[in-house]
Amino acid sequence: MEAAKCVCSLPSQPPKPTFCFVFLLLGSSFLAAVARDTILPGDGIPGNQTLVSMNGEFELGFFAPGAGIHRFLGVRFKKMPTTSPTFWVGNRVPITDLSTAALEVFRGSLCIKEAGTSLWCSSVVGDGPSPPAAADAAAAVLLDNGNLVVRDKANSSRILWQTFDCPGDSLLPGATLGFVRETGSNVSMTYMDYPHNGSISVDQSRRNGFVLTTDGLDTLGTFPDWMVTSQENGSSLLLNLPDPNVTEFLQFHLGQVSLLRWSEDSAAANKSGWVARWTFPSDCKSSGFYCGNFGACKSNGKCSCLDGFEPSYPVEWGLGYFVTGCSRSLPLSCEANGQTEHDDSFILIDNLQGLPYNPQNDLAESDEDCKQACFSKSYCVAYVYDSGCKLWFYNLYNLSFAARPPYSKVYVRWGSKLRAKKGLHTIAILLLVAAFVAMVSVILILALLWRYRRDLFTCRRSEVEGSLVFYSYGQMKKATRNFSDKLGEGGFGSVFKGTMPGPGSTVIAVKSLKGSGHADKQFRAEVQTVGVITHTNLVRLLGFCVKGDMRLLVYEYMPNGSLDSHLFSEQSSLLNWDLRYRIALGIAKGLAYLHEACEDCIIHCDIKPENILLDEEFCAKISDFGMAKLLGREFNSALTTIRGTMGYLAPEWIYGLPITKKADVYSFGIVLLEIVSGRRTTKRLKSGSHRYFPRYAAAQVNEGNVLCLLDSNLEGNANVKELDITCRVACWCIQDEENDRPSMGQVVHMLEGIVNTEIPPIPSSFQNLMEGENSGTYSDDGLSFS
Repeated sequence: MEAAKCVCSLPSQPPKPTFCFVFLLLGSSFLAAVARDTILPGDGIPGNQTLVSMNGEFELGFFAPGAGIHRFLGVRFKKMPTTSPTFWVGNRVPITDLSTAALEVFRGSLCIKEAGTSLWCSSVVGDGPSPPAAADAAAAVLLDNGNLVVRDKANSSRILWQTFDCPGDSLLPGATLGFVRETGSNVSMTYMDYPHNGSISVDQSRRNGFVLTTDGLDTLGTFPDWMVTSQENGSSLLLNLPDPNVTEFLQFHLGQVSLLRWSEDSAAANKSGWVARWTFPSDCKSSGFYCGNFGACKSNGKCSCLDGFEPSYPVEWGLGYFVTGCSRSLPLSCEANGQTEHDDSFILIDNLQGLPYNPQNDLAESDEDCKQACFSKSYCVAYVYDSGCKLWFYNLYNLSFAARPPYSKVYVRWGSKLRAKKGLHTIAILLLVAAFVAMVSVILILALLWRYRRDLFTCRRSEVEGSLVFYSYGQMKKATRNFSDKLGEGGFGSVFKGTMPGPGSTVIAVKSLKGSGHADKQFRAEVQTVGVITHTNLVRLLGFCVKGDMRLLVYEYMPNGSLDSHLFSEQSSLLNWDLRYRIALGIAKGLAYLHEACEDCIIHCDIKPENILLDEEFCAKISDFGMAKLLGREFNSALTTIRGTMGYLAPEWIYGLPITKKADVYSFGIVLLEIVSGRRTTKRLKSGSHRYFPRYAAAQVNEGNVLCLLDSNLEGNANVKELDITCRVACWCIQDEENDRPSMGQVVHMLEGIVNTEIPPIPSSFQNLMEGENSGTYSDDGLSFS
């Protein structure tokens, strides 16, 4: 039986993977305002309150994983010390304003809301809406085993949804792997730590057997009899029922699964308190992931960190649990204070047994070119040139020191400060340097105090009404180091990376608009739109600078660049399906906010992958509002000059008809097809009866062949249900008549599975768009109008 993928499973960035639940050591506590265990329809809990299980052991609420501004819905042990793990619920949807957040039950679904907008809703048994009779008869209950269930009030045995069906990377006692009779689910544990993923599913052919999958590679394992109970003729395995005297859970990390138990003795000894009772694989010689990221297996079977690295959680290493891996002793220069200095160094490790896991080939043709290729990417952590260039991104797994030749070698990236630290060997040099640094420091401190005093008064004068800041040209020149680090260039002008001084050293992106008249028009359009609105899926405008004819816009910096650089570039790392689905949903939510939640309806007018930026967690943010059109709520349409990019323009643009927000819907539909296929829709198909890809896609959706539309680089690894819904939504969005297209709010509900999505008709205009072999209606040149 194939394992069912939870609709709420989406990835996030380190330090820990997401999906429906994520284990993370939590260093802070949360005080519940109301101690109850049930949410009834129409009686949700606000963001500052929690649910507490009847036995008082578990607590559910919006918790912060660290010092960040975001909170997430999660379940944790209420009476545990500060080392309590947190099991994240609901797709790890971020909450930024706790005062407007709420958790409610609506039509049989559990929904997370912020400022009245639904950010996430759980699915319902049967993958469809609950029966009308039961729409207001469901309740959410936090059970004594930590399972949050949504069930029929009239029939408590009828489970509509439960967190135990989406365990993510952790499983509490009493939860089941494999087939669940009550909900019809086939549950597997899942792990995602970009760019890697894994899963654990039941193997019915063996008693207590499971299949541990890492990036598509399978390893067979067996749970011990004392830990699980076989059910349903081996189609499901029950993690032993909760013991009131024991606190434990099953933890799945990349390539490794462990049963962790809380130990008071370990906690009293100033250690983590969590001890691994059972681990598979059981030693580093049988698993490339046993020693974790940047950890290496020595010839004696013990784990150690590479030079320049140290255990991420030393107390866990002291207890023999190494899977949390190692962290840099000092950060890379490109990560220090948000600046890219390009003066890192590499250390040669030349006694390895084979190469680390998952190398990526690069086109560099020499050792120096290979080194520079790694330097040019802040997420490149190692390289080697041996009959070709190989790079490693983000992580280094499967490091093992060889006891005898042949040896393999790899160059691991160090930070510049680390190299300097290693280069000083004598006490005399240290004393000399210390004296020199002390003298220079006194001079610098005096200079900085004078400069800070001047900048302090400058900043106070620079603040303007509202949240935007007016920056001086001198500030911009200093922040961008004289505009030396260019991020990109387009018809609008250029974008430069910079760093604003002060606490936190904020990294910024400075857009310089070119062309006096056009620049001023675009400048005013962006300030009037994105300057007065805030949303998770919109790039935030921090401020601006005006000097003569020069117009500068200061935005928050997006470290993962634009969507097109990931979809269409062979040099970029591959976006997996879960990331693509999350990005598509994020774009839809951003557009829905612009169209339906702002005081004036804002039509973006140029939705395309180049204008979708990705933050450090690959959260999609809409950018470039230079062509946006404000439409008062008393108006439904506006007649305006053609603007946007060929290939993404709705038919009404071409025909000179009045424009509505449905023009953005059409562009979004084209972008959806590109997210699915990983190809430009403007490129002609090289074979077959259809030359225009959207027409081909519409035909395949009608025939139910959506898998053939999936990017071939994904090798079929996608949630087929989500893929089908996405393709249907895309084809609805690109209908000829704007009245046939859904609103962006409806699109969000379709993608979230709240409403059913029927198969759309094939737009009649597609037949004429690409007539003739030499048609030039669409080309690969992203031609823009404004």
